[in-house]
Amino acid sequence: MPSADAVFGDRYGLHPRAANRIRETATGFGSRITLRPVDGGSEIDAGSMLGLVSAGIRTGDRVTVTADGPDADAALAAMTALLDGGVCHP
Repeated sequence: MPSADAVFGDRYGLHPRAANRIRETATGFGSRITLRPVDGGSEIDAGSMLGLVSAGIRTGDRVTVTADGPDADAALAAMTALLDGGVCHP
């Protein structure tokens, strides 16, 4: 199960529009994608809008992205690029 760290780059934090982009990206893969704040927060299912919005992730927070499934490497690459790139607002 591959994982990688990413820095949440959206300048407005994890707001509903950013959460929806993350959810859409996550559900586009056959793999299960999770996010876990590096500072010790709880694991978040990237396909869950409620989980994402309630996570309290802010600009500059580091998260560990994990993907498990048939297309895990591609899912991990897409999610880390999205998070590092600013999701909605670079």
